Amino acid sequence: MPRIKKAKVPKVKDEPKLEPAPVSMPEPEKLVPQDEPKLEAPVQEVAKSPEDSDYLRKYQYKNVNNNPTVGGSLTDPDPGSKAEIMKKGLLSQQRVSIFVPKAETEDPKIKLSVTLNGYRLDLPKNVYLEVPLQIAEVIRESLNQQASALLPFQINRNKATESALS
Repeated sequence: MPRIKKAKVPKVKDEPKLEPAPVSMPEPEKLVPQDEPKLEAPVQEVAKSPEDSDYLRKYQYKNVNNNPTVGGSLTDPDPGSKAEIMKKGLLSQQRVSIFVPKAETEDPKIKLSVTLNGYRLDLPKNVYLEVPLQIAEVIRESLNQQASALLPFQINRNKATESALS
């Protein structure tokens, strides 16, 4: 095997290093006044509308002058009643988003009624709703009971029935 010779690299003479000239820059202007905190956003107070504090009012049901009525201040529970106490308890609970399904053959005007201690809510179906946690649990349990009650009448209730009917 032939030997390869390394090429000689000529040495470079040391050149004097040039240092950059000092540049004086003005100090940047401060955008935030010194008395305000820098990391905290200013607090804006949002005026609560009566509708926001009583978000259940639009679903309330009550007979007003022998007319069934849903929503409005006329449907508020009577002062001192169990229904009023229940409403106050529900409004203090955490809000939960739920979806109440509607059957294909069901009329869209039909509402889901939930009554707790005389306080009745008529909730629309096929929409997402924000309701108190207790109302959501009642609806979930009701839908589970309905599904388990209809199970014996379904074709797919077990493999033997499904294969016999198909």
